Amino acid sequence: MKLNELRYFIAVAEERHFGRAAQKCFISQPALSIGIKNLEASMEVSLFERTTNEVLLTPEGEKALPKARRIFELVDELFTLSHESNSMEGRFNLGVIFTIAPYLLPRMIPVLRKNAPEIQLHIYENMTDSLLPMLKTGEIDAAILALPISDPTFEVIELYEEPFYVVTPKGHPLAEKEIISPEEIHEYDPLLLNIGHCFRDQVLDSCKEINATNSHHHSLETIRNIVAAGHQISVLPKYALMDDHLSELLHYIPFTEPVPTRKVALIYRKEFTQMRKIEMIAKCILDLKL
Repeated sequence: MKLNELRYFIAVAEERHFGRAAQKCFISQPALSIGIKNLEASMEVSLFERTTNEVLLTPEGEKALPKARRIFELVDELFTLSHESNSMEGRFNLGVIFTIAPYLLPRMIPVLRKNAPEIQLHIYENMTDSLLPMLKTGEIDAAILALPISDPTFEVIELYEEPFYVVTPKGHPLAEKEIISPEEIHEYDPLLLNIGHCFRDQVLDSCKEINATNSHHHSLETIRNIVAAGHQISVLPKYALMDDHLSELLHYIPFTEPVPTRKVALIYRKEFTQMRKIEMIAKCILDLKL
């Protein structure tokens, strides 16, 4: 049984004439007749009563006609699904970790609105350990996280690599340095984020002698404001320092080589189908050339 044969069957049933049905299907009448015979043979029933004046549906044909029409309705629905999976329209749930969202989103969202205004972007801000289960269950469609992510059920698009800086108050003993090594800063008791933030772990991996107990802050903004007030130092990622209204109160010191960095990536499920949206969001960030 072939879809074309079902199409011929519907055309003959509607036209009650083989010649007009053939014209409607843009084929020759003999080809249409062969298609109908093949369909009847595969179904092992007669679908039409053929007389000299008209073509009538048999009882079996009457039962088959709505089912054949339903088959083509389902085919149309499948094509609609294919179109939707390639569409920019509709809701897209994007997770972003706390230490990236405030600094990336103000740059990325205007570009996305310009290039794909039909995407309805909804942001979910959380920690990596919360976003990954949300991604796995489909609560969010993709997430912007810091690598590494080892789960084999996810695909990864690397977006940019972000260097770390030591941040001190103006007038701090370290503020005279033009460059600093990770081994030098532990004695100044740098401020850290709470346990659970991946950026905290990345800083400790790079600066292994830091006292890890000094970590009771929930955001990079809180840490930056404390340092600006003249209290202690910290380590922050580059894009947390851009367009900084506190720049007159802070001093930024780059690290010696190899510079500690984090790789930021867009993560999504391997089975996710709305790839045009994924590709557009990734392109909008990559075009920022961070």
